[in-house]
Parts: sequence; structure tokens; C-alpha cells
Amino acid sequence: MKLQVPKIKIGEEYISKHPNYANPYAVFCIYTDSKVNVWFGTATLGAFRYNGKSFDWIIEDDVTELHDGPANGVRSIIEDKNGDFWFNSAYRYTIYEDTLIPKNGRDKSSFYKRTKSIGSLYGSKNNDFTEYLSIAKDTNNDLWFVPYDTGVWKYDGIKITHYPVQINSKEIKLFSIYKDNKGTLWLRTHEYGLWKFNGEAFEPFRVKK
Repeated sequence: MKLQVPKIKIGEEYISKHPNYANPYAVFCIYTDSKVNVWFGTATLGAFRYNGKSFDWIIEDDVTELHDGPANGVRSIIEDKNGDFWFNSAYRYTIYEDTLIPKNGRDKSSFYKRTKSIGSLYGSKNNDFTEYLSIAKDTNNDLWFVPYDTGVWKYDGIKITHYPVQINSKEIKLFSIYKDNKGTLWLRTHEYGLWKFNGEAFEPFRVKK
């Protein structure tokens, strides 16, 4: 089955303004939620949901990148233990069912509520945790974030824990984090291959001969 990405006004305006730029509709990640809706993260235009019949877009300024410079895009999507969604930005999103959309003047297209997430990784609520490349949920439903070159950060719903990932006491560059079927967490790095969480720290993965 081929699914055609729906066109939206800001996407067509962006293409008209930047005809030689990369396709803003390009899909960076795909995620299936607990209700079997499929979510897509795009290069520039935020994220959209497909429920099997129709599409819903989230085009808030924390997930879109409609500027003239490089775009990080929505590279990771996850649903947390409370049913809220994270799109590698400073916010988390509560998604409403159509029948549960608050009757407070919200039109039907506003199918979500956006809330500041956890502040900065260092515990300050006055600063924002702006972007990260990848996120995973472990067997305890804790969230693990990979920003790029500051190690890995775990959020258990209350506190934030930092796990350095270093070579010669220097943080290395990370691309993604993944939980396998046994609950083990894996890191993909820029230059140092795969790393594996041993329960206390991340260590380089070595194939046993």
C-alpha cells in the first residue's frame, strides 16, 4: 500500500519560497502509538498522524523548521506512560480523541494540548530542553534522551539522570537510542560503533569470538 503524504498550506508556501531546498515533506521517522495510529516526523513541517482514514498535522513552532538554515526535523516520536507524545522538542503533547476535545472554543483541528516538558536537562525549570535526536522508553516506562554530544539522559517522571558516554573523558557524538525485545538499550554513535547499557553505564559493544 502506498500512502501519499498530504499537502498543507505552509508546506506549499515553503516550496514556493525555497524551490531548490530539500523536500520539506520528507519523512524522518515513523511511530505507531498505543491506539495503532501511525505518526510521521518530517524534515521541516512538524509531525502528522494517520488514523487509517484521515490525517492530522501538528505544526507548532517547536516542531516545524521553516527558516532558511539547516533543519533538525522531527527525528523521534514516542508515547509516554501517560499517553502524552514527545516530538524531540521542549514540549510534550496531550492528544485528544475526537469525542473528548475540550469544548472551550477549540475547533476540531486543535486535537492536542501542548505543555512544557521537563525544563533543561540540568534540572532548571527556567530553561528549555530544546532538541534531541532520539528517544526511547525502557521496560520501566522511563524515557531516555540522546541530544547528540552530551551523553544520555533518563527521565523517570520526577528526576533526570545523566549517563556520560565518553572516550578519553570526552563525550562522543551520538545518533540514536533503541530498546530491543529483551529490554536492552543500545546506542548508535557517530564514530565509535554500537554501545550497550549494562544496567549502570553505556559501554562499547564487542562481538565475542
